[in-house]
Amino acid sequence: MTGWRSMDNREELPGFTVPPSEANGYPFFSWAGLRIVEAKGGKSTVELDVAHHHRGGGGTDAVNGGIMAYMFDGLLGVAVRSAWTPGVIGQVTITLNIQYLKMVKANKIVTGHGRVTRQGATTVFVEGEILDEAGTICATCTGIYKLFRR
Repeated sequence: MTGWRSMDNREELPGFTVPPSEANGYPFFSWAGLRIVEAKGGKSTVELDVAHHHRGGGGTDAVNGGIMAYMFDGLLGVAVRSAWTPGVIGQVTITLNIQYLKMVKANKIVTGHGRVTRQGATTVFVEGEILDEAGTICATCTGIYKLFRR
């Protein structure tokens, strides 16, 4: 698989930075059309060029809520990964709590920002928002991720 380094061969550095060039090759992101702009120190920025296939049903011009949830899981997960400490070998999402505030229209670029708000030995709390091209917050999210250690 191209993209992320094998976790067994990963350098164990506090605050491990995920280079966008490396992470953008990860199948989860390339399939969805997500593009990592930045990921370091427990923060992430991700963009999505909203395409026709991201729209909801019923002929609506709005982005499907599932696509936005997918984007949140990705951008918050990248923020978590960029905050790994020595000994962490993996992570999974425990919960995402999303508030949809404004419709996101297709054929636009949306930007998501995520950040770690609290981190324990095996649990990480995160928050983020998705903004439209005008910079208006369209959705917010909080999440909890579980870390796996050696």
